[in-house]
Amino acid sequence: MNRARPSSSQVWLDVVSAVDYLSRGHRPGLTVYDALEEALRWHIGALVAGYDEYPAIVERGELPWDDPDALRTALEQLALHNPPADDEQSTSAYAIHSALAHWVDQMADQYNDGHGWFCPVPRREVAADHTEPAH
Repeated sequence: MNRARPSSSQVWLDVVSAVDYLSRGHRPGLTVYDALEEALRWHIGALVAGYDEYPAIVERGELPWDDPDALRTALEQLALHNPPADDEQSTSAYAIHSALAHWVDQMADQYNDGHGWFCPVPRREVAADHTEPAH
């Protein structure tokens, strides 16, 4: 196991935290699905361009603005450009993990002065006893 690589759980928590922060100001309406789509688009762009590593500045992918299902398109492109795995680093799960980890880092550099992401702010309090309100 590569100890330098963040765990899958940590990457997903960072994605949720980044989306929570960004959707409140810098990128209103941003969802986790938008983040996944964008991360995959950048990852696929790097694969197609032949980069061993992502470029320092990631260009926005050439995706039509009117794509009714951008995430589906990104997943199709991932399947097309990521052949069946013969080792751990070739799996779709690894590609998604790498893409999201890179996206989180890019967003931190661009919008959070390079700092990591904290856990999202709770939206509402939940009653400790979980009882129904009286009518």
